[in-house]
Amino acid sequence: MAMVQVRPRLVDPARFLIALGLVALVAGVEAPPIQAAGAQSGTALGSSRVSTERLGGADQYAVAVAISARLFPHGAAPVVYLAAGDNFADALAAGPIAARAGGAILYTSSSSLPSAVGLELVRLAPARVEVLGGTAVISAAVVANVTGLLAPGTIVERVAGSDAAGTAAALSARSFKPGSAPTVFVAGAGSAADAIAAGPAAAQLGGPLLLAAAATLPSATAAELSRLKPGRVVVVGATSSVSDAVLAQIAQIVPKVERVSGADAYASAAAVAARFLPIAATEVVASGPGYANGLVAVPLAAARHASILFAQPTDMLPTATRDRLIATRPTTIVIAGSVSEVVRAQLVGFADGRLTVPAPTPAYPATDSAYHDYGEMVTLIKATEIAYPTLVHVFSIGKSYQGRDIWAAKVSDNVSVDENEPEVLVDALHHADEHLGVEQALYLLSTLTSEYSTNAYVHRLVNEREIFIVFALNPDGWAYDLSGGTYHYWRKNRQPNGGYIGTDINRNYGYKWGCCGGSSSSASAWNYRGTSAFSTPEARALRDFVASRVVGGVQQIKTHVTLHVNGELILYPYGYTKTGLPADMTADDHAVFLSMAQTMAGMNGYTAEQSSRLYVTDGDEIDWMYHQYRIFSFTFELYPLDQNILYRDVYPPYSVVAAQTARNRGALLYLIDTAACPYRVINKAAQYCSAAPILPAPSGLLP
Repeated sequence: MAMVQVRPRLVDPARFLIALGLVALVAGVEAPPIQAAGAQSGTALGSSRVSTERLGGADQYAVAVAISARLFPHGAAPVVYLAAGDNFADALAAGPIAARAGGAILYTSSSSLPSAVGLELVRLAPARVEVLGGTAVISAAVVANVTGLLAPGTIVERVAGSDAAGTAAALSARSFKPGSAPTVFVAGAGSAADAIAAGPAAAQLGGPLLLAAAATLPSATAAELSRLKPGRVVVVGATSSVSDAVLAQIAQIVPKVERVSGADAYASAAAVAARFLPIAATEVVASGPGYANGLVAVPLAAARHASILFAQPTDMLPTATRDRLIATRPTTIVIAGSVSEVVRAQLVGFADGRLTVPAPTPAYPATDSAYHDYGEMVTLIKATEIAYPTLVHVFSIGKSYQGRDIWAAKVSDNVSVDENEPEVLVDALHHADEHLGVEQALYLLSTLTSEYSTNAYVHRLVNEREIFIVFALNPDGWAYDLSGGTYHYWRKNRQPNGGYIGTDINRNYGYKWGCCGGSSSSASAWNYRGTSAFSTPEARALRDFVASRVVGGVQQIKTHVTLHVNGELILYPYGYTKTGLPADMTADDHAVFLSMAQTMAGMNGYTAEQSSRLYVTDGDEIDWMYHQYRIFSFTFELYPLDQNILYRDVYPPYSVVAAQTARNRGALLYLIDTAACPYRVINKAAQYCSAAPILPAPSGLLP
């Protein structure tokens, strides 16, 4: 252990920024910039019972400053623990120590002190600053800078051991006399999440946190346990972080040892919370990845008698975090760091009961577990409704054969009002094994909501359109395709047909049903068309919804796309005939289809062609949509191109989802935009659309 006490030199506080600059020059690097950080509080997302408070900033340095400002709104912190924000292992044990001392934790880079952190130190005016780690972790230049900023008489000390475990033992030795800590917590030095989750519990029980290696008990930790002589030791984390062999070594020093852990870091945090803080009016949720935000939140959590839970960087809450919120029903949720509005909505929605645990649904195989299954999809779209209540309304258009809801969302600026605005319909998953379509529909929902306040183009579209998204038209087939944790290459719905199961929903629509060799009358066939047009409840649900959008004798839906896999194609009617301009399509409509398809293909790199060029289909959706209502209706055949590898053709890995869904952004927004007057693309708006608005040229559509 190394402890060096440094007395500050006399420096005029007005020279603060100059001092920062000089240290940056000495260190040879520029101090990391930090944006101003602060708390955003108040009842959020329409909850009458649960309030949220976000303590965030551009990075971990700013988040630490925001938390410090929340802990000490009027300054005057007795002690500040200064940790390396780019290498915070030496600070893992600081949380309960800082809580015990009534102090805060701030971050610095290893070689220079960020300006906002320096400002916060000056504002706090602590009597003592403890610098955590050796000079390789936090340089002497940083210590000198801190010393120069603070008032005469301020104690600036370095606390360091030979490694993170040694620093943890040194912190414990400075704070606890032998016998004064009845419970000591131990976590793996390589598992930051476990150490952070243990922090509030250790503070609550008045003990320190020590660190262990996965396979051995560090000598510094063993010596500190021997000195403290606690009544028990609680090991947090799985055996991969702290092995049973280490527990046995601890038991030789302190006979009473227990382990608290879960299946992963999220579950371990929830297990610690349930074990030591079973009742909590406040929960602190730290955003990932990296856990840096959680470390600096430990003193705040301790002050609120709260545990620390974790949110992952995806759009779904970890199951363990969700279940903890449901169990405790906190009245306040403090978010350390940044999360999306939808994750925030899940935090509040599960806490106040607006979101519930979905009924068990078949999940994706482990290799593709990041895909959204049916239950996750429902949770996500309902959370989006909570997050954006004036923009999103979630509803069911009907039931599948097996009784599952076919979920949809309306997106518009005055979503509760049926305004006289052009309407757009997007649907996905006619075919059960075409899972990428669901992800594309969810991507569109996210784009229209999360970018509404930041992107002028999206803002205009949501203000001037009513957009309907049907996320999964075939939920029964989807569930079967995932059953048993393996893919079944299942396409149809699950409706019995004699001795067979399933009808191809996209051969079950009413126009040219069964006319032209584009479907099969055999119930065993992959493209079985059913016993009659609209014999499937799923096709009927879509039919009835589209019919409901006829207002005053006029169909409000002007453009439509159905999302399928695969081939990277944009298809337009008709599918039942190879004739380019049959008698049941006008020349102008054909020109609109061709222009729109080619424009969208230019945006996403797909190929535009008449549907029948791929192969003849009869009774399909886009033929019916156009013939019945003159809706300009398209099929997007999503990634990939045919690869002659059936598995990857139908089931692309989740790793491609982000890029492939974003790829269609421009084309989907264009489809929404042109709904005002599709004939504008052939310069005939005046002929077909009364008082048609002037739209930007296609080349200007992308933001």
